[in-house]
Amino acid sequence: MRAWMAAVLCCTLVLCSGATAAADDAEREKAKHKAAADEEDFKARVNKAIERGLAWLRSQQRKDGSWPGFSEHLKPRQYNIMEVGLNALALMTLAHCGVEAEDDGVKRGIQFCKFHYAGGNGSWNLKGNNQVTIYTAATLIKALDALYRGTPKPKPLKRDRYGNVKPPKPVKCKYPTWVKKWIKELVEFIVRGQHESGGWRYPGNPLQAEDGETDLSNVQYALLALEAAASCGIVAPAETWLKAAEYCLKTQDKEGLETPVWILNPAWEPGLEETPKFLEVATAQARGWTYIPGQQAYPTASMTCAGVTCLALLKERLWLLGKLEKPLRKRLDQGIVDGLAWLSDVFTVENNVDTGGTPQMWHYYYLYGLERTGAKTGIKYVGQHDWYRLGAEHLMSAQQKSGGWKEADGQERPGDATESAITQTCFALLFLKRTTRKPLVPMTPPTLTGK
Repeated sequence: MRAWMAAVLCCTLVLCSGATAAADDAEREKAKHKAAADEEDFKARVNKAIERGLAWLRSQQRKDGSWPGFSEHLKPRQYNIMEVGLNALALMTLAHCGVEAEDDGVKRGIQFCKFHYAGGNGSWNLKGNNQVTIYTAATLIKALDALYRGTPKPKPLKRDRYGNVKPPKPVKCKYPTWVKKWIKELVEFIVRGQHESGGWRYPGNPLQAEDGETDLSNVQYALLALEAAASCGIVAPAETWLKAAEYCLKTQDKEGLETPVWILNPAWEPGLEETPKFLEVATAQARGWTYIPGQQAYPTASMTCAGVTCLALLKERLWLLGKLEKPLRKRLDQGIVDGLAWLSDVFTVENNVDTGGTPQMWHYYYLYGLERTGAKTGIKYVGQHDWYRLGAEHLMSAQQKSGGWKEADGQERPGDATESAITQTCFALLFLKRTTRKPLVPMTPPTLTGK
Protein backbone atom coordinates (compact mmCIF):
# COMPACT_ATOMS: atom_id res chain seq x y z
CA MET A 1 0.00 0.00 0.00
CA ARG A 2 2.74 2.41 0.98
CA ALA A 3 4.64 1.66 -2.23
CA TRP A 4 1.49 2.28 -4.26
CA MET A 5 0.80 5.61 -2.53
CA ALA A 6 4.39 6.69 -3.03
CA ALA A 7 4.14 5.88 -6.71
CA VAL A 8 0.91 7.85 -7.05
CA LEU A 9 2.45 10.83 -5.21
CA CYS A 10 5.53 10.70 -7.42
CA CYS A 11 3.40 10.66 -10.58
CA THR A 12 1.32 13.54 -9.25
CA LEU A 13 4.44 15.62 -8.57
CA VAL A 14 5.83 14.87 -12.00
CA LEU A 15 2.56 15.81 -13.67
CA CYS A 16 2.32 19.02 -11.63
CA SER A 17 5.93 19.86 -12.38
CA GLY A 18 5.35 19.25 -16.07
CA ALA A 19 2.23 21.38 -16.05
CA THR A 20 4.08 24.21 -14.28
CA ALA A 21 6.96 24.05 -16.78
CA ALA A 22 4.51 24.11 -19.67
CA ALA A 23 2.75 27.13 -18.16
CA ASP A 24 6.08 28.90 -17.68
CA ASP A 25 7.05 28.19 -21.29
CA ALA A 26 3.72 29.56 -22.47
CA GLU A 27 4.22 32.74 -20.43
CA ARG A 28 7.70 33.19 -21.86
CA GLU A 29 6.46 32.78 -25.41
CA LYS A 30 3.70 35.28 -24.69
CA ALA A 31 6.28 37.74 -23.30
CA LYS A 32 8.49 37.27 -26.37
CA HIS A 33 5.62 37.90 -28.76
CA LYS A 34 4.59 40.98 -26.79
CA ALA A 35 8.17 42.34 -26.85
CA ALA A 36 8.45 41.68 -30.61
CA ALA A 37 5.12 43.42 -31.30
CA ASP A 38 6.19 46.37 -29.17
CA GLU A 39 9.46 46.63 -31.10
CA GLU A 40 7.63 46.60 -34.44
CA ASP A 41 5.28 49.33 -33.24
CA PHE A 42 8.24 51.38 -32.01
CA LYS A 43 10.03 51.10 -35.35
CA ALA A 44 6.89 52.16 -37.22
CA ARG A 45 6.49 55.23 -35.01
CA VAL A 46 10.15 56.16 -35.49
CA ASN A 47 9.87 55.85 -39.27
CA LYS A 48 6.76 58.03 -39.26
CA ALA A 49 8.53 60.67 -37.16
CA ILE A 50 11.48 60.66 -39.57
CA GLU A 51 9.14 61.00 -42.55
CA ARG A 52 7.35 63.97 -41.00
CA GLY A 53 10.57 65.62 -39.85
CA LEU A 54 12.15 65.28 -43.28
CA ALA A 55 9.10 66.81 -44.95
CA TRP A 56 9.24 69.80 -42.59
CA LEU A 57 12.98 70.31 -43.11
CA ARG A 58 12.53 70.27 -46.88
CA SER A 59 9.68 72.77 -46.63
CA GLN A 60 12.00 75.28 -44.92
CA GLN A 61 14.50 75.49 -47.79
CA ARG A 62 14.49 78.87 -49.53
CA LYS A 63 14.64 79.64 -53.25
CA ASP A 64 18.39 80.30 -53.15
CA GLY A 65 18.95 76.78 -51.79
CA SER A 66 19.66 77.82 -48.20
CA TRP A 67 17.89 77.20 -44.90
CA PRO A 68 17.12 79.93 -42.32
CA GLY A 69 20.23 80.17 -40.23
CA PHE A 70 22.29 82.34 -37.96
CA SER A 71 22.16 85.54 -40.04
CA GLU A 72 18.42 86.15 -39.87
CA HIS A 73 18.69 89.11 -37.50
CA LEU A 74 21.87 90.68 -38.88
CA LYS A 75 22.00 93.91 -40.86
CA PRO A 76 21.90 93.85 -44.68
CA ARG A 77 25.12 92.54 -46.29
CA GLN A 78 26.19 90.94 -43.01
CA TYR A 79 26.48 87.21 -42.51
CA ASN A 80 27.48 84.65 -39.94
CA ILE A 81 30.48 82.58 -40.97
CA MET A 82 28.81 79.43 -39.60
CA GLU A 83 25.96 79.77 -42.12
CA VAL A 84 27.51 77.47 -44.73
CA GLY A 85 28.10 74.86 -42.05
CA LEU A 86 24.44 75.01 -41.04
CA ASN A 87 23.36 74.44 -44.64
CA ALA A 88 25.81 71.56 -44.94
CA LEU A 89 24.22 70.08 -41.80
CA ALA A 90 20.79 70.25 -43.45
CA LEU A 91 22.13 68.65 -46.65
CA MET A 92 23.80 65.88 -44.64
CA THR A 93 20.50 65.23 -42.87
CA LEU A 94 18.62 65.02 -46.16
CA ALA A 95 21.18 62.56 -47.52
CA HIS A 96 20.98 60.29 -44.47
CA CYS A 97 17.19 60.36 -44.67
CA GLY A 98 17.30 59.01 -48.22
CA VAL A 99 17.28 62.11 -50.43
CA GLU A 100 19.47 61.58 -53.51
CA ALA A 101 22.22 63.88 -54.78
CA GLU A 102 20.23 64.50 -57.99
CA ASP A 103 17.30 65.94 -56.04
CA ASP A 104 16.58 69.56 -57.02
CA GLY A 105 16.65 70.78 -53.41
CA VAL A 106 20.02 69.11 -52.83
CA LYS A 107 21.45 70.64 -56.00
CA ARG A 108 20.35 74.11 -54.93
CA GLY A 109 21.73 73.57 -51.43
CA ILE A 110 25.10 72.45 -52.79
CA GLN A 111 25.22 75.44 -55.13
CA PHE A 112 24.57 77.78 -52.19
CA CYS A 113 27.45 76.22 -50.21
CA LYS A 114 29.84 76.24 -53.18
CA PHE A 115 29.05 79.88 -53.99
CA HIS A 116 29.61 81.20 -50.49
CA TYR A 117 32.56 78.95 -49.70
CA ALA A 118 34.72 80.25 -52.55
CA GLY A 119 32.47 81.98 -55.08
CA GLY A 120 32.71 85.10 -57.17
CA ASN A 121 31.42 88.63 -56.69
CA GLY A 122 28.59 88.85 -54.22
CA SER A 123 29.57 85.71 -52.33
CA TRP A 124 30.89 85.57 -48.79
CA ASN A 125 34.01 83.79 -50.11
CA LEU A 126 34.84 82.17 -46.77
CA LYS A 127 37.95 80.55 -48.23
CA GLY A 128 39.30 83.76 -49.75
CA ASN A 129 38.63 85.75 -46.60
CA ASN A 130 40.20 83.07 -44.37
CA GLN A 131 36.93 82.54 -42.52
CA VAL A 132 36.36 78.82 -42.91
CA THR A 133 35.81 77.22 -39.52
CA ILE A 134 36.51 73.65 -38.44
CA TYR A 135 32.77 73.11 -37.98
CA THR A 136 32.04 74.30 -41.51
CA ALA A 137 34.86 72.30 -43.10
CA ALA A 138 33.92 69.16 -41.17
CA THR A 139 30.20 69.37 -41.87
CA LEU A 140 30.85 70.02 -45.55
CA ILE A 141 32.97 66.87 -45.73
CA LYS A 142 30.26 64.87 -43.97
CA ALA A 143 27.55 66.23 -46.27
CA LEU A 144 29.54 65.64 -49.47
CA ASP A 145 30.44 62.14 -48.31
CA ALA A 146 26.85 61.25 -47.42
CA LEU A 147 25.56 62.53 -50.77
CA TYR A 148 28.20 61.29 -53.19
CA ARG A 149 30.04 58.27 -51.77
CA GLY A 150 27.56 55.88 -53.36
CA THR A 151 27.42 52.33 -52.04
CA PRO A 152 30.99 51.07 -52.41
CA LYS A 153 31.46 47.34 -52.17
CA PRO A 154 33.16 46.51 -48.85
CA LYS A 155 36.38 44.54 -49.10
CA PRO A 156 36.21 41.06 -47.53
CA LEU A 157 37.95 40.84 -44.17
CA LYS A 158 41.02 38.60 -44.06
CA ARG A 159 42.79 37.01 -41.11
CA ASP A 160 46.45 36.47 -40.36
CA ARG A 161 47.91 33.08 -39.39
CA TYR A 162 46.92 33.69 -35.78
CA GLY A 163 43.27 34.25 -36.67
CA ASN A 164 43.33 38.02 -36.13
CA VAL A 165 41.43 40.21 -38.59
CA LYS A 166 43.79 42.15 -40.82
CA PRO A 167 43.04 45.87 -41.36
CA PRO A 168 41.39 46.22 -44.81
CA LYS A 169 42.26 48.94 -47.31
CA PRO A 170 39.84 51.85 -47.89
CA VAL A 171 36.93 51.20 -50.21
CA LYS A 172 36.57 52.96 -53.55
CA CYS A 173 33.88 55.61 -53.22
CA LYS A 174 32.11 57.07 -56.24
CA TYR A 175 32.95 60.70 -55.62
CA PRO A 176 32.64 62.97 -58.66
CA THR A 177 35.96 64.66 -59.45
CA TRP A 178 34.89 68.04 -58.07
CA VAL A 179 33.69 66.42 -54.81
CA LYS A 180 36.93 64.51 -54.31
CA LYS A 181 38.94 67.68 -54.95
CA TRP A 182 36.85 69.69 -52.48
CA ILE A 183 37.06 67.02 -49.76
CA LYS A 184 40.84 66.82 -50.21
CA GLU A 185 41.11 70.59 -49.79
CA LEU A 186 38.97 70.53 -46.65
CA VAL A 187 40.95 67.62 -45.18
CA GLU A 188 44.18 69.52 -45.73
CA PHE A 189 42.65 72.57 -44.04
CA ILE A 190 41.66 70.51 -40.97
CA VAL A 191 45.08 68.81 -40.76
CA ARG A 192 46.83 72.21 -40.95
CA GLY A 193 44.54 73.56 -38.23
CA GLN A 194 45.47 70.95 -35.65
CA HIS A 195 47.03 72.51 -32.56
CA GLU A 196 50.35 71.14 -31.34
CA SER A 197 48.47 69.62 -28.40
CA GLY A 198 46.48 67.47 -30.83
CA GLY A 199 43.19 69.39 -30.59
CA TRP A 200 41.32 71.94 -32.71
CA ARG A 201 39.56 75.28 -32.13
CA TYR A 202 38.38 78.18 -34.31
CA PRO A 203 41.30 79.17 -36.56
CA GLY A 204 41.83 82.50 -38.31
CA ASN A 205 38.44 84.14 -37.82
CA PRO A 206 36.48 86.32 -35.38
CA LEU A 207 35.48 83.25 -33.42
CA GLN A 208 39.07 82.78 -32.24
CA ALA A 209 38.40 82.42 -28.52
CA GLU A 210 40.63 83.72 -25.77
CA ASP A 211 39.50 81.20 -23.16
CA GLY A 212 41.24 78.21 -24.70
CA GLU A 213 43.37 77.10 -27.64
CA THR A 214 41.31 73.93 -28.24
CA ASP A 215 37.89 72.53 -27.42
CA LEU A 216 36.49 69.01 -27.56
CA SER A 217 33.52 69.88 -29.74
CA ASN A 218 35.74 71.10 -32.58
CA VAL A 219 37.94 68.04 -32.04
CA GLN A 220 34.95 65.73 -32.40
CA TYR A 221 33.82 67.32 -35.66
CA ALA A 222 37.34 67.37 -37.10
CA LEU A 223 37.84 63.67 -36.38
CA LEU A 224 34.41 62.65 -37.68
CA ALA A 225 35.16 64.44 -40.95
CA LEU A 226 38.67 63.03 -41.27
CA GLU A 227 37.28 59.56 -40.61
CA ALA A 228 34.64 59.91 -43.35
CA ALA A 229 37.27 61.02 -45.86
CA ALA A 230 39.75 58.33 -44.75
CA SER A 231 37.19 55.57 -45.26
CA CYS A 232 37.22 56.55 -48.94
CA GLY A 233 41.00 56.76 -49.23
CA ILE A 234 41.60 60.46 -48.47
CA VAL A 235 43.65 59.71 -45.38
CA ALA A 236 45.19 62.23 -43.00
CA PRO A 237 48.76 61.48 -41.79
CA ALA A 238 49.15 58.96 -38.98
CA GLU A 239 50.67 61.69 -36.83
CA THR A 240 47.37 63.60 -36.93
CA TRP A 241 45.51 60.64 -35.46
CA LEU A 242 48.17 59.83 -32.86
CA LYS A 243 48.29 63.41 -31.61
CA ALA A 244 44.50 63.52 -31.42
CA ALA A 245 44.47 60.28 -29.41
CA GLU A 246 46.87 61.69 -26.84
CA TYR A 247 44.82 64.89 -26.67
CA CYS A 248 41.56 63.06 -25.97
CA LEU A 249 43.16 60.81 -23.36
CA LYS A 250 44.88 63.68 -21.56
CA THR A 251 41.79 65.91 -21.46
CA GLN A 252 39.61 63.29 -19.74
CA ASP A 253 39.14 63.75 -15.98
CA LYS A 254 42.11 62.24 -14.17
CA GLU A 255 39.98 60.48 -11.56
CA GLY A 256 36.34 59.77 -10.79
CA LEU A 257 33.94 57.95 -8.53
CA GLU A 258 33.97 54.16 -8.58
CA THR A 259 31.00 52.99 -10.63
CA PRO A 260 29.65 49.52 -11.49
CA VAL A 261 30.01 48.38 -15.11
CA TRP A 262 26.88 46.60 -16.31
CA ILE A 263 26.30 44.46 -19.39
CA LEU A 264 23.21 42.72 -20.73
CA ASN A 265 22.92 39.19 -19.31
CA PRO A 266 23.23 36.75 -22.27
CA ALA A 267 20.88 34.36 -20.45
CA TRP A 268 18.10 36.93 -20.08
CA GLU A 269 15.07 37.06 -22.33
CA PRO A 270 11.56 38.51 -22.00
CA GLY A 271 9.49 36.50 -19.54
CA LEU A 272 12.42 35.16 -17.50
CA GLU A 273 11.50 36.95 -14.30
CA GLU A 274 13.99 34.98 -12.18
CA THR A 275 16.92 35.86 -14.47
CA PRO A 276 18.53 39.28 -13.95
CA LYS A 277 18.60 41.41 -17.09
CA PHE A 278 21.99 42.93 -16.33
CA LEU A 279 25.23 41.62 -14.87
CA GLU A 280 27.80 43.66 -12.98
CA VAL A 281 31.11 42.64 -14.58
CA ALA A 282 33.57 45.22 -13.26
CA THR A 283 33.99 48.64 -11.72
CA ALA A 284 35.26 51.77 -13.42
CA GLN A 285 36.14 55.33 -12.54
CA ALA A 286 33.43 57.68 -13.80
CA ARG A 287 35.59 60.18 -15.73
CA GLY A 288 34.07 62.73 -18.11
CA TRP A 289 35.17 65.64 -20.30
CA THR A 290 34.63 69.39 -20.26
CA TYR A 291 34.30 71.63 -23.31
CA ILE A 292 37.69 73.32 -22.89
CA PRO A 293 40.61 71.45 -21.23
CA GLY A 294 41.41 72.80 -17.80
CA GLN A 295 38.17 74.75 -17.70
CA GLN A 296 36.84 75.29 -14.19
CA ALA A 297 33.56 73.58 -14.95
CA TYR A 298 31.87 70.25 -14.50
CA PRO A 299 32.06 67.68 -17.29
CA THR A 300 28.90 67.57 -19.39
CA ALA A 301 27.00 64.76 -21.09
CA SER A 302 27.51 66.24 -24.56
CA MET A 303 31.27 66.56 -24.14
CA THR A 304 31.62 63.16 -22.49
CA CYS A 305 29.79 61.62 -25.44
CA ALA A 306 32.22 63.51 -27.68
CA GLY A 307 35.20 62.16 -25.74
CA VAL A 308 34.03 58.55 -25.82
CA THR A 309 33.15 58.80 -29.53
CA CYS A 310 36.57 60.22 -30.35
CA LEU A 311 38.40 57.47 -28.45
CA ALA A 312 36.41 54.73 -30.19
CA LEU A 313 36.85 56.38 -33.59
CA LEU A 314 40.58 56.80 -33.02
CA LYS A 315 40.92 53.21 -31.89
CA GLU A 316 39.52 51.98 -35.20
CA ARG A 317 41.44 54.44 -37.35
CA LEU A 318 44.79 53.67 -35.68
CA TRP A 319 44.09 49.95 -36.08
CA LEU A 320 43.43 50.49 -39.77
CA LEU A 321 46.72 52.39 -40.03
CA GLY A 322 48.65 49.66 -38.18
CA LYS A 323 49.45 52.12 -35.38
CA LEU A 324 47.37 50.66 -32.54
CA GLU A 325 50.03 49.36 -30.18
CA LYS A 326 48.85 47.28 -27.22
CA PRO A 327 49.58 49.92 -24.51
CA LEU A 328 47.65 52.56 -26.47
CA ARG A 329 44.75 50.17 -27.08
CA LYS A 330 44.49 49.53 -23.32
CA ARG A 331 44.48 53.26 -22.56
CA LEU A 332 41.80 53.91 -25.18
CA ASP A 333 39.65 51.05 -23.88
CA GLN A 334 39.94 52.26 -20.29
CA GLY A 335 39.05 55.80 -21.33
CA ILE A 336 35.96 54.51 -23.15
CA VAL A 337 34.82 52.36 -20.22
CA ASP A 338 35.34 55.18 -17.71
CA GLY A 339 33.59 57.70 -19.96
CA LEU A 340 30.58 55.40 -20.31
CA ALA A 341 30.58 54.94 -16.54
CA TRP A 342 30.30 58.72 -16.16
CA LEU A 343 27.37 58.79 -18.60
CA SER A 344 25.74 55.90 -16.74
CA ASP A 345 25.96 57.77 -13.43
CA VAL A 346 24.14 60.88 -14.70
CA PHE A 347 22.13 59.32 -17.53
CA THR A 348 19.08 61.14 -18.80
CA VAL A 349 17.68 62.01 -22.22
CA GLU A 350 15.67 64.91 -20.82
CA ASN A 351 18.62 67.34 -20.76
CA ASN A 352 22.30 67.76 -21.48
CA VAL A 353 23.48 67.63 -17.86
CA ASP A 354 26.74 68.21 -16.03
CA THR A 355 28.15 66.22 -13.11
CA GLY A 356 25.84 68.02 -10.72
CA GLY A 357 22.79 67.20 -12.82
CA THR A 358 22.33 70.81 -13.96
CA PRO A 359 20.81 71.25 -17.45
CA GLN A 360 23.19 72.79 -19.97
CA MET A 361 22.81 74.16 -23.49
CA TRP A 362 22.81 72.01 -26.64
CA HIS A 363 20.39 69.29 -25.52
CA TYR A 364 19.76 67.85 -29.01
CA TYR A 365 23.44 68.14 -29.87
CA TYR A 366 23.99 65.85 -26.87
CA LEU A 367 21.38 63.38 -28.09
CA TYR A 368 23.00 63.20 -31.52
CA GLY A 369 26.33 62.76 -29.70
CA LEU A 370 24.79 59.88 -27.76
CA GLU A 371 23.85 58.23 -31.06
CA ARG A 372 27.44 58.49 -32.26
CA THR A 373 28.71 57.07 -28.98
CA GLY A 374 26.40 54.08 -29.25
CA ALA A 375 27.36 53.40 -32.87
CA LYS A 376 31.12 53.70 -32.39
CA THR A 377 31.31 51.68 -29.17
CA GLY A 378 28.73 49.08 -30.22
CA ILE A 379 26.70 49.33 -27.01
CA LYS A 380 22.92 49.12 -26.71
CA TYR A 381 22.86 50.17 -23.06
CA VAL A 382 24.60 52.95 -21.18
CA GLY A 383 24.80 51.21 -17.85
CA GLN A 384 21.26 49.82 -17.59
CA HIS A 385 19.69 52.45 -19.87
CA ASP A 386 18.47 51.66 -23.41
CA TRP A 387 19.85 54.91 -24.80
CA TYR A 388 18.24 54.71 -28.24
CA ARG A 389 14.75 53.70 -27.12
CA LEU A 390 14.67 56.34 -24.39
CA GLY A 391 16.12 59.05 -26.65
CA ALA A 392 13.76 58.24 -29.50
CA GLU A 393 10.69 58.24 -27.26
CA HIS A 394 11.72 61.63 -25.87
CA LEU A 395 12.24 63.12 -29.33
CA MET A 396 8.99 61.73 -30.69
CA SER A 397 7.08 63.21 -27.76
CA ALA A 398 8.65 66.61 -28.47
CA GLN A 399 8.00 66.61 -32.23
CA GLN A 400 5.68 69.41 -33.34
CA LYS A 401 2.50 68.95 -35.38
CA SER A 402 4.36 70.59 -38.26
CA GLY A 403 6.89 67.72 -38.20
CA GLY A 404 9.84 69.76 -36.97
CA TRP A 405 11.28 70.38 -33.52
CA LYS A 406 11.25 73.67 -31.62
CA GLU A 407 14.24 75.94 -31.20
CA ALA A 408 15.86 75.64 -27.76
CA ASP A 409 14.49 79.00 -26.62
CA GLY A 410 10.96 77.72 -27.27
CA GLN A 411 11.50 74.67 -25.08
CA GLU A 412 12.10 76.64 -21.89
CA ARG A 413 15.56 75.17 -21.43
CA PRO A 414 19.10 76.63 -21.63
CA GLY A 415 19.89 77.60 -25.21
CA ASP A 416 20.72 80.39 -27.62
CA ALA A 417 19.87 81.53 -31.15
CA THR A 418 22.20 78.98 -32.74
CA GLU A 419 19.95 76.19 -31.46
CA SER A 420 17.33 77.04 -34.04
CA ALA A 421 14.45 74.88 -35.20
CA ILE A 422 16.61 73.87 -38.19
CA THR A 423 19.56 72.64 -36.13
CA GLN A 424 17.25 70.98 -33.59
CA THR A 425 15.38 69.15 -36.33
CA CYS A 426 18.61 68.03 -38.01
CA PHE A 427 20.02 66.65 -34.75
CA ALA A 428 16.72 64.91 -33.96
CA LEU A 429 16.53 63.26 -37.39
CA LEU A 430 20.18 62.21 -37.35
CA PHE A 431 19.56 60.55 -33.97
CA LEU A 432 16.34 58.81 -35.01
CA LYS A 433 17.81 57.60 -38.30
CA ARG A 434 20.92 56.24 -36.52
CA THR A 435 23.18 57.70 -39.19
CA THR A 436 26.64 57.05 -37.72
CA ARG A 437 28.58 54.29 -39.49
CA LYS A 438 29.63 51.44 -37.24
CA PRO A 439 33.26 50.25 -37.20
CA LEU A 440 34.27 47.63 -39.76
CA VAL A 441 35.26 45.38 -36.87
CA PRO A 442 33.66 45.82 -33.42
CA MET A 443 35.78 48.14 -31.26
CA THR A 444 33.85 47.48 -28.03
CA PRO A 445 36.28 47.26 -25.09
CA PRO A 446 36.58 43.68 -23.74
CA THR A 447 35.17 44.79 -20.36
CA LEU A 448 31.85 45.61 -22.06
CA THR A 449 31.58 42.29 -23.86
CA GLY A 450 31.88 40.14 -20.74
CA LYS A 451 35.04 38.50 -22.09
